[in-house]
Amino acid sequence: MSRRDYLRVSDVLGMHALLLQRYGGAKGLRDPAALEAALFRPQSGYYADILAEAAALFESLAINHPFVDGNKRIAFAVVDVFLRINGWRLRRAPLQIHAEMIAMLEAGTFDLAHIDPWLREFAQQLGS
Repeated sequence: MSRRDYLRVSDVLGMHALLLQRYGGAKGLRDPAALEAALFRPQSGYYADILAEAAALFESLAINHPFVDGNKRIAFAVVDVFLRINGWRLRRAPLQIHAEMIAMLEAGTFDLAHIDPWLREFAQQLGS
């Protein structure tokens, strides 16, 4: 496994504040332990590659609701930044990703088993 950069709690808190400022929503960290657990989950060494790590991060942030509001927004933003700082990008429009994410949540399929292959459809390593 190559060295990866991971976001810190302070990074995510700053991102969340910016998202709320731009799009609105209630402020507040509902469960600090859930946020820390979500951010450390990809670092466990359990996941085969960066996309599996990103899928785990996405699931944890969206499902465990560490924030009072904006959990789906921060989940997408954190995964996007996590992949970018590690040389990857998402090659799908953000609104399309959001719509697909909502559909998966409504269908009860926003879980690691479904998120991982879904991300692989449109994540691309830069330079490849």
